[in-house]
Amino acid sequence: MARPKKKIVDYFPHQCVSGKTMFVLEQEFGNDGYAFWFKLLELLGSTDGHFFDCRNVSEFKFLQAKTKTSQDSASRMLDLLRDLGAIDSVLWDKKVIWSQNFVDGLSTVYSNRKVEMPVKPSFYGQKLTTAAVSTADN
Repeated sequence: MARPKKKIVDYFPHQCVSGKTMFVLEQEFGNDGYAFWFKLLELLGSTDGHFFDCRNVSEFKFLQAKTKTSQDSASRMLDLLRDLGAIDSVLWDKKVIWSQNFVDGLSTVYSNRKVEMPVKPSFYGQKLTTAAVSTADN
């Protein structure tokens, strides 16, 4: 029996020159904003499918603990990331974190593994799935 293919990464590229997302996040939240973003990316990278479901209270508490933020600060930073287009707005409105840019940046990893890249999660009813994404009601 073959080993299951990993849908996590141990490494992701970290750009040396920041874009508008990092600039605005740091302007609003200082070093806490910087740390929050990269700890969030680490969490997304090490989570199966590269999405994080904050609808589960214990998972959202874990995100707060990992990023050393309060519920209010974490929510405000995630709202700002949504407004900047860094995380998916439709999914964040449902309290699920997905960053298409982050996943796109991992294309070489998945190409080398010869497996399909994770896809944006979608909702059918209220159940979260990672099947092919419908553009109708995501």
